[in-house]
Amino acid sequence: MRILGNITEVRADFRNYWRTRQINNKVPAHTGFIDRLFSCRRRVVKHPKTTYYRGAYMSFSDFSIKFGREGHQGKALSAGITYGIIKPLYAFRTGNTLDLDLGFDAGFVAVNSEKFIYNRADNCYTRTKQGSWKVVPFPMPTAARVGFVYRFGSYPITKKYRWRYDADAQYQYRIDSIANQRVVDAINKHNRDSVESVIYKEFWQVYDSAAVVNSAKADSMRIVNAKLKAEADRKQAEADRLKAVEAQKEKERLKAEKKNKGKKAEEKPEPTEGAEATEPNGTTEPTGEQTPVEGEAPVEGGTPAEEQQTPAESEAPAEEQTPVEENSTSQQEASQQEASQQETNQPSAEPGKEASDE
Repeated sequence: MRILGNITEVRADFRNYWRTRQINNKVPAHTGFIDRLFSCRRRVVKHPKTTYYRGAYMSFSDFSIKFGREGHQGKALSAGITYGIIKPLYAFRTGNTLDLDLGFDAGFVAVNSEKFIYNRADNCYTRTKQGSWKVVPFPMPTAARVGFVYRFGSYPITKKYRWRYDADAQYQYRIDSIANQRVVDAINKHNRDSVESVIYKEFWQVYDSAAVVNSAKADSMRIVNAKLKAEADRKQAEADRLKAVEAQKEKERLKAEKKNKGKKAEEKPEPTEGAEATEPNGTTEPTGEQTPVEGEAPVEGGTPAEEQQTPAESEAPAEEQTPVEENSTSQQEASQQEASQQETNQPSAEPGKEASDE
């Protein structure tokens, strides 16, 4: 027995998806026969995640089927009801889901079918009976489905097809949540503003007091610094004044010393011919030379500078003389006076030579 078949079908379904509901005070059970027959309310909800569907379908088929030696080919029209369930299997990370679809269709069928046989001698199909449209007098199953449905998006089947009451309750819960959250936010804002205002006032009070203290401290430090600076300036001025006075005194002292030296130089007597130098102790001795005057050449026959005695050197022996030595001293002075007179009588030497000797 050889079975051959070739079927092409186009089907349109109209489905109503629903879920079972728990019977409670708000959802009472149905009482009518028709309502109970198609009711979605259950005393016990066994599959809360399963989604059911029901509806109607229409289909058009073009078929060619051969059972054994004789076959049938033609067209068929069908219309009826469909029923099934969709059960979620797996949810992906992207939000897409994979569901299992189980269902069947049943309805009335109108067929236009003709018969044919296979002629082996000619290797062709021979029509044996001409067909016409006929309606099957009883409902018959037309389809049984077992399939997998892949859904795109982040809205799985478990969130779809809820009852209006549940959707309204969920929506109302969401609205109430938003309203409650707004009230809570307003209360928190009020509390935060009140606390912040208190903290703000306390902060500015402390800040103002600290600013006043710091300002007074800065002013006092400025006054103290000004006083210290004035005192330092006064001390510096006093030191500069004292320094200037000391410098003036030193300058006057040096000037006086210079003046005294000049006076001493002017008061020193110049030796003359035949005159004797008078010592401070009252003794006289011949000088033997004249004190050179500025701009004049030294006198001829003068004693060299190395042989001259300073007043201090001449005074020291004079102070040490005793009365016993007075006679010898007078004799020496007389001899020195004679020697000086003789020297004055000698011709004067050349001034340039004497200067060079000096």
